[in-house]
Amino acid sequence: MVTITVWACYITYTIIQQFIAGHAYTVKLAIEAIVYMLVVTGLAASAIAYLITRIGYFYRARGHQRTPRIMLDEFIGGKLPSMTVLVPSYQEDERTNRTTLLSAALQEYPGLRVTLLIDDPRAPKTRAARDMLLAARALPGQIEAELRVPYSRASNAYAYFDEQVRMRGGYLVVIEDMRRLADEYRYASDWLYDLGARQNIVDHTDTFFVEHILQPLAVELGQISGALNRGADEQVALPIARMNQLYRRLLAIFDAQVTSFERKKYVSLSHEPNKAMNLNSYIGLMGGAYQEVNTPLGTALVTAGPNRADLVVPNPDYVLTLDADSVLLPEYALRLVHLLEQGAYAQHAVAQTPYSAYPGSATRIERISGATTDIQYIVHQGMTHYGATFWVGANAVLRKRALDDIVEVSYEGDWEIKRYIQDRTVIEDTESTIDLGVHGWSLHNYPERLAYSATPPDFGSLCIQRQRWANGGLLILSRLKDQFRAKSKREDKNRFGEYFLRVNYMASIFWSSICLIVMLAYPFNNELLNPILLLVSVPYFFMMAADLKHLGYKRSDMLRIYGFNLILLPVNLSGSIASLLQLLTGEKSAFKRTPKVRNRTTAASSFLLLPLALIALCIYTIWVDIEHQLWNNLVFAVLNLTLSLYAMVAFVGLGNTVVDLFTHVRNWLIRPVVPKRSRRSLSRSSSKKATPAPATGDWAQVLHYRHEHGATAGQTTVRLQRTDTGWKPAAGSSSSSQAQAFEEFSFFTVFQPVYNMINGHVVGYEALTRFADGSNPRQAIEAASSRVALDAALVQAAITSSASLPNGTWLSVNVTADLLRRPQELAPLLAQSRRPVVLETGDTDAAEVARLTAGARVAVDDLGPGYETLALIEAVRPTFLKLGMESVAGVESSSARQAAIRALVQFAEQHNCTVIAEGIETVAQRDALVACGVPFGQGFYLGKPVPVERVLAGVGGW
Repeated sequence: MVTITVWACYITYTIIQQFIAGHAYTVKLAIEAIVYMLVVTGLAASAIAYLITRIGYFYRARGHQRTPRIMLDEFIGGKLPSMTVLVPSYQEDERTNRTTLLSAALQEYPGLRVTLLIDDPRAPKTRAARDMLLAARALPGQIEAELRVPYSRASNAYAYFDEQVRMRGGYLVVIEDMRRLADEYRYASDWLYDLGARQNIVDHTDTFFVEHILQPLAVELGQISGALNRGADEQVALPIARMNQLYRRLLAIFDAQVTSFERKKYVSLSHEPNKAMNLNSYIGLMGGAYQEVNTPLGTALVTAGPNRADLVVPNPDYVLTLDADSVLLPEYALRLVHLLEQGAYAQHAVAQTPYSAYPGSATRIERISGATTDIQYIVHQGMTHYGATFWVGANAVLRKRALDDIVEVSYEGDWEIKRYIQDRTVIEDTESTIDLGVHGWSLHNYPERLAYSATPPDFGSLCIQRQRWANGGLLILSRLKDQFRAKSKREDKNRFGEYFLRVNYMASIFWSSICLIVMLAYPFNNELLNPILLLVSVPYFFMMAADLKHLGYKRSDMLRIYGFNLILLPVNLSGSIASLLQLLTGEKSAFKRTPKVRNRTTAASSFLLLPLALIALCIYTIWVDIEHQLWNNLVFAVLNLTLSLYAMVAFVGLGNTVVDLFTHVRNWLIRPVVPKRSRRSLSRSSSKKATPAPATGDWAQVLHYRHEHGATAGQTTVRLQRTDTGWKPAAGSSSSSQAQAFEEFSFFTVFQPVYNMINGHVVGYEALTRFADGSNPRQAIEAASSRVALDAALVQAAITSSASLPNGTWLSVNVTADLLRRPQELAPLLAQSRRPVVLETGDTDAAEVARLTAGARVAVDDLGPGYETLALIEAVRPTFLKLGMESVAGVESSSARQAAIRALVQFAEQHNCTVIAEGIETVAQRDALVACGVPFGQGFYLGKPVPVERVLAGVGGW
């Protein structure tokens, strides 16, 4: 109330003084007054937002009622929803990954599946990177093997207890059952103590993991063991239901399947370098079974039946995301899922505890950075009180059904890419919050500290993290109107407090930085610097000092945080400017991961020079204020100079600043030299004469080469050059004008077998083209400047590659109508084939196709089950009629479709036409088609498209 009242009084007084009393008698003074009032208003708004959220935090802390342990034990005893924990990791050291995975695997949640999403480069360039990758791959198996020991023992004990109880009639518990259960709890407690003793203690994060996760759980299990023994000593036996609960809790602690997944192994998944797409790639596979298919471009995942799958990904009810530098207390998953399963939270998509900083940091910068993180914990908890919760991505329990509501599907070539978490900005969780709100979902911050995360240990890595935080809020801000409209449409109440806090959360970094720089850099009229302004900021600073004390820090850390934010001004502004540039250009900002290394990260030169410039500006301002006797402004300048100097010395270090600047200067002066081509070779290549352009269909007109080795083995590249008279081979000229006239296409040919479904023999192969960039072949041909030339190149490549196919089989190639209209150019290509060639076309112009393909074997696509297909067969007289996937779908269960296909086969036979069924994916489809008289078939069930080398190896067949 003090802040709002003083701000309102100051604005009113300034308007009266400057504009009514006429003190702002020039345009310059009027602009100064307006700008200064806007600056004061912006800073006051941020202060008010903090003061409001801390009130909400205390309301929530006072009203929170912790779920009793007995209710959680009953929850474990029932049928729990399934959960998968995803841990995205990029070049984390083994110790960090191990701590995070152990904290996830030791969650008191039965049937937990923990997956480490390894995003390291698959071809490491250094030995350290290679060792890191190999360690990450081996780690899940090691952890699962460790947990299997206590789990197997507890599982065997539970099975023995259940057997004994059944022998006694199914309800009687004896004293020996109590003692055996106590022994199991004591063994589990000792095992956890031993695990903590084996922990490699390097810094305060390892100490926290042992002292706040392993040991408290071990102590609690030991207490239960002691209580069971004391009850047995007093000849008291627990009810059978309670015994079952205690056994299931013990099993739940160690019941975890720990695996890993690498999206960069598969060309069918997105490789965009950000955490959001790492998560999206795996979430998009949930609920499916997949087979690994090798292509010249790499391994792809394709949908397969469960019996043929190389990878099966369950579809859980909940997904828990956890950053690789974070840890969870053992009850995290259980408490949050128990909350979400209550009826009042049925429409909540996200439950989380905003992460806290590890206590006990060794460096000043890490401690102050942790203090700002813990202050944000208060802010986020308070925002939940006003319905303005944001998803904070370090840890969260996500309802899978809500993720399915906000999924967006796009395509990279032929591959389907699913986006659940938006990656348009580097604060992906903030934009996903708006997406969930638009779809009617809510979010909740659980008012307990159950998650802890590391803070950057040096100034360089801190700059990368804070620049990411400042980038994106301005882009997402405009999307609040979508949530406003969606809530209005649902007749939900839009509250001013929610939107005020959301706008402040997303944009206050920008406007606070701008306002502070304006106040530091511009010498405002002394009349505007009213002492009453101190009362606007005093409540904010006093309350923050009190909150820091409440969180375990010093009250004086409030001044250190102010200086800390002063030297971070360039970092925050650079992130905000990146948002504005992305808004103007539409290009995504580069995702920069926060380094988690023991060695110091070099800070950017601008983040070192600009704080030094700020210190110089403060010195200059002090000199000007003394000269003009601006005492109010002098106090502000001295405060800023003192705190910014302290921050540079304490948090950056003078020695580190000199070393980093020297490194940047050295890298600028000493650059690697790129060898230049000799002038003789340039003149020699430019003196070559272009060869005359041959006929369009002549393969000699296309310069091509085939990759024989490496990852692109089997890939063909063609290069076409446009001239005034037509297309000709690229002649090697290096002028820029000619270089722009080239079109280059890289592709490879795969072959799908066509089977005689009666005897199981392969009768032919269909040649299919796969472009290296994943684009659709038909679309690529249509986009090419010369469709005929490119289509001829594809046909030529297919015929050349088919030379080593088994004898006695035909080759089927797809041909466009444009190439069909040039039989004089198509014929020489077909003559090169040593086996019969079938031309497949989608052109339904009967007269034209019949005229162009006289004497050739032609295959046409069906036009559906009706009269059109019968008329097509009668007019064109093709050799083959291909039934598409639409005609085959559901044939195993539809008698009407079977009757139509049976009649079509009989009609085709009367006109010397053979029916080939495409898209056969199950044995039921094959058997139904055979019963209908269809002799030939192809599809994923019978054989997948594979390169010719794999055909010869017998891969991909029925």
